[in-house]
Amino acid sequence: MNYLTNTSRLFSNYFKIGLLFSLVWINSGCATHSTTHTAVPLLELIEPASDTTAQQIAVKRLSDLIEDPEFAPDQQAELYLQRGLTYDMLGLMHLAYFDFLYAIELKPDLAEAYNMLGVYYLRQTEYSRSYESFDAVIELDSQHEFAYLNRAIALYYGDRAKLAEKDFESFYRFNPQDAFRVIWWYFAKSSYDPAAAIEQLNRQITQLPDDSWGTQIALYVKGQLTAEQLLEQAVMYSQKNENSAQNINQSINQNLCEAYFYIAKQLAAQGKKMQAADYFNAALKTAVFEFVEYRYAHLELQRLSR
Repeated sequence: MNYLTNTSRLFSNYFKIGLLFSLVWINSGCATHSTTHTAVPLLELIEPASDTTAQQIAVKRLSDLIEDPEFAPDQQAELYLQRGLTYDMLGLMHLAYFDFLYAIELKPDLAEAYNMLGVYYLRQTEYSRSYESFDAVIELDSQHEFAYLNRAIALYYGDRAKLAEKDFESFYRFNPQDAFRVIWWYFAKSSYDPAAAIEQLNRQITQLPDDSWGTQIALYVKGQLTAEQLLEQAVMYSQKNENSAQNINQSINQNLCEAYFYIAKQLAAQGKKMQAADYFNAALKTAVFEFVEYRYAHLELQRLSR
């Protein structure tokens, strides 16, 4: 689920590459668990993109434009933001972080830069700074729906699920037919009131479109599909909705990233920590850097090691 920013969605089809950072996290995550691992299905289908030519050219062009004295400070800020988003899509989150800082220095009211800074702080578990960043986004743009999601996720991982609910509800109301909004709100509520969470999930699922990949995940979370069935659906929906081998491979990576993550969430909720860790690591192996599921698989592994 690529929900971090409106702008980043425009780049998602072009910047999904590399395994460097994911392998570091995978190794560190595995080290905290038993050496006996779950045989995660369909790993052989994962083919992360390896050609970085387009991304390197984009970074070079943006860098040249940033140095052009013809651009006013607010225009340079936008260029820093775009280069930061490009770095972020490449998994180079620390380089992206500096560009977002530069963007805000040049244009202090640039909401999207605050949004991405908040994501960075959240991934670093600097929860207070992430809350402040998302607060700034919403103050600047009350209709920035992904800031509500990101602040809600920060509150959720910061063990403030009840506070997160209001933001999850706000995010849900922007588009009640989006299954991922239903699922994340369910996670928050289920952490302190499982019965109410199931009741809400059952009610909201009826508003989702029948023939969508996100709905299949919601049905899995509800218990109507098995993990094996969900993974079969991940491949089926990729083959159904794409018309070229390259696009199918990319879609499979994305769908498997999501499927592995939510299977892991359910396993973790059942107390099956070792199996959950294996599935979270499988989500990382897809190297879909811009997806929420990839980003927060790291935090989930940290939570499992507590």
